[in-house]
Amino acid sequence: MIEVIIQPKSKKNILSTILISKKFYNKWKKYVLKNWKIYCNNHGLGLIIIKDFIDQTETKKKANWHKLLIGKKLKEYNFRFKIENICYLDSDIIINCHGSPNIFNSHKRNKISVVSQYKNLPYNLFETQKRISFFRNLFYCKKYPLDSSIFMSPEQIFKYHGFKIFNNYFCSGLFIFNLTKHSSFLEEVYFKYKKEIKTLTGGEEPVINYEFQKMGNLNWLEYKYQAIWLFEMANKYPFLYKFGKKKSKLQSECISSSLFSNYFLHFAGSWYESDMLYSKNNYIFNKSKSFAKNFYDYLNKKPKGNPVGLIRPENI
Repeated sequence: MIEVIIQPKSKKNILSTILISKKFYNKWKKYVLKNWKIYCNNHGLGLIIIKDFIDQTETKKKANWHKLLIGKKLKEYNFRFKIENICYLDSDIIINCHGSPNIFNSHKRNKISVVSQYKNLPYNLFETQKRISFFRNLFYCKKYPLDSSIFMSPEQIFKYHGFKIFNNYFCSGLFIFNLTKHSSFLEEVYFKYKKEIKTLTGGEEPVINYEFQKMGNLNWLEYKYQAIWLFEMANKYPFLYKFGKKKSKLQSECISSSLFSNYFLHFAGSWYESDMLYSKNNYIFNKSKSFAKNFYDYLNKKPKGNPVGLIRPENI
């Protein structure tokens, strides 16, 4: 049920995810694991995977709810090492493993860290939502609505579920919590709601947003720690929509390009954009370790700007 891939170093911080079916585990292992491991080794982080439902009762909820029970499970397990902070990641997140800082350096121990998908974005959100709707309708499906819940504000989402209204909303595919301080709270949220609960997304995200923000002790991380591929593609690479379901090397090049500007890239959603993660073409970050390392070494080196004379292509 629990697989320790990498033990944490002195600071006792780990990345963790849940991969219940063999199908999802194999896809994650093939397309995602490599850059997670490099990232963890670069920063001394542990990597622990849970491979079954944590709640085994008849009233257990869908798999995506079980992220709330990770702390409970890890506290019960007899590890030979200590764990302090856990960064939960959805399995469809890839990491800029060579150019990303340690995410735990931006975390505050007494708070739960999350990433907003409405505020402090590098794009105009309304225009981005318009782009997504228009391109999906044009290239994917003529029945895709040009006006739908994709345009709902945080206030509208909370009101729809009968919750107290907050003016921000995070993607629940990534959050950081302290094992001692927050595990019981997360467990309480899981068991507070019945299995039959209906949400706008069909998942746990609206509930987690309400409960976390009601607690009122959140640390909002910058967008780069959970860049949304759907937003990236609609704004930077709209030409990819014309490929539809088809995979291409160009898609992989665009994904790599997006990683150059971000730390963690999340392929959230259920449309064709999200499926681009599982391309047979390797990303630049996986294919050439020296390429990425040399690039970031150069970025961190301050040039002196000494004149070297006129340089033209034909003279090199």
